[in-house]
Amino acid sequence: MIMPPAIHLGRVTIDPPLVLAPMSGVTNVPMRLLCKEQGAGLVCNEFISGYGLFYGNAKTQDYLLFDERERPVSSQIFGADPAKLAIAAAQVEAAGSDILDLNLGCSVRKVVKTGAGACLLQTPSAVARIVEALVAAVSIPVTVKIRLGWDQATRNAVEVARLCEAAGAQMVAVHGRTASQAYKGVADWSAIGEVKAAVSVPVLGNGDVRSPEDAAELLRQSGCDGVMIGRATEGNPWIFARTAAYLREGTLPPEPTADERLAMALRHGALMREFKTEDRTACEMRKHVAWYTHGLPGASALRTAVNQAHSWDTMVGLIDEYRQRLAEERSA
Repeated sequence: MIMPPAIHLGRVTIDPPLVLAPMSGVTNVPMRLLCKEQGAGLVCNEFISGYGLFYGNAKTQDYLLFDERERPVSSQIFGADPAKLAIAAAQVEAAGSDILDLNLGCSVRKVVKTGAGACLLQTPSAVARIVEALVAAVSIPVTVKIRLGWDQATRNAVEVARLCEAAGAQMVAVHGRTASQAYKGVADWSAIGEVKAAVSVPVLGNGDVRSPEDAAELLRQSGCDGVMIGRATEGNPWIFARTAAYLREGTLPPEPTADERLAMALRHGALMREFKTEDRTACEMRKHVAWYTHGLPGASALRTAVNQAHSWDTMVGLIDEYRQRLAEERSA
């Protein structure tokens, strides 16, 4: 196994080239910190409305907050108006982000109906104008995240990636599905390789990376410069450390134990409480506890109880009780 070399984008170094994908409602500060601690070379925040930044929406601007321990950190914005996005981009840079990323991959209806996200793949010339405006507006690296195309009939990722490079983008991340596929079917890693062969900037491969072995196979099939991991990080920040070890040494570290998973859930909640209110912590940690405990014996009752809890302190008590019960069962 061979770990790809570090990626250098101006003063920004991504080492190892294993990247946390931006995910709405998931990749906030606590999640990013945990993934960074586990060896992610770059973390990305939840994707942000460029229009929200342009109009000064306070909640939107809160998404730009980060912890210095996360660096390097990428902020991803979406929108379709080059002038408004340029102003939003300047705010991203002023907030201290190391990289500005343009979302050209989101296929959620509320995004594409505004002409943004993956919808822009249907008009490559518009993509080029937006990237040019962003590059002119900031001094930090501008990157883009795309899909293979809008649908199977218009798989134009190579064309879009070339236009983005010509407009000044310094890196391209490619999800190996079309927008119409969303997350159905199988990611086409060889198509990511076609993009890699067509441009000179670094290319990250994304889609269906659920394990260290998947990351190695994506690299083998595509020849890309790094791997972006999304949904597989949910309840599993260890995937970065395990993937790095596998790519460097060829040996696969063991999966985290039940105790390690529960301890990480507790740490995740404690971090969340540092950055969120009690109510928001309890609300957001319900899904994270479900992810951390997926597949553990008798955990369905714990998840039911957690979903009914209204404070993080209550959740901590429930997790501790469950952990004690597991310990007693093991020693019986």
